[in-house]
Amino acid sequence: MGSSDSALAADRLRIDGVLVQHFRETGLSGPRWDQFHRQLLGRGLTIVTKLVRSGAMFSRCGQQGRYLQKQDIPPQEAEELASDAVYDGFVYFRDRGLLGREWSIEHGLPLEEYFVNACVLAFPNVYRRWQTRAHGWQDVRLVDTVASLEHVVTEATPEDAVIEQAAANAAFATLSEDGKRLLFLHDQGYSHAEIGELMRLTPRAVEGRIRRARLAVRRRPEEER
Repeated sequence: MGSSDSALAADRLRIDGVLVQHFRETGLSGPRWDQFHRQLLGRGLTIVTKLVRSGAMFSRCGQQGRYLQKQDIPPQEAEELASDAVYDGFVYFRDRGLLGREWSIEHGLPLEEYFVNACVLAFPNVYRRWQTRAHGWQDVRLVDTVASLEHVVTEATPEDAVIEQAAANAAFATLSEDGKRLLFLHDQGYSHAEIGELMRLTPRAVEGRIRRARLAVRRRPEEER
């Protein structure tokens, strides 16, 4: 690193130090904190999603002494895993880094890098949950809330309804585990806000994922006809 780069890094750390002092004094509240943490989450999600999709996250975890068995992750599920890792990483960043005073200028790590490292540390638990969640949803059936199948249940013969239900269940089995959970909770009458609280998502994100999951379920029986 050249002298100019060192000077820029030192300036960056000083600015981060001023921000952290302000955040700690205000109890992580106020417009400046709101703007900072929204930008941090957005930037962190971009970085972590790239790490998960490329598979580089596994080597990053290994560098931290957290070794995982690498496997291919579908793009949509990679985004969901990254979102969970960013959420858990932010909790670590907030509670330990800022409030717990683990972060300091003396450690020489800019806030964004510290946050990404926190997300990397959070990823192994997120990844293991993703690997094991399937066992808890193996017996969940897709009930008759998918709009494209409602006419079959109400108008067609019982035999046709059974066939369509089996096709829907087969399509349901191909969804990501979060997709299954979203449809199941939605069918049980939970609102988008309530599902968001359970799954650590915004109501808008819940709405979008439910829409994609239902489209995937509808598309599968049509493709098999």
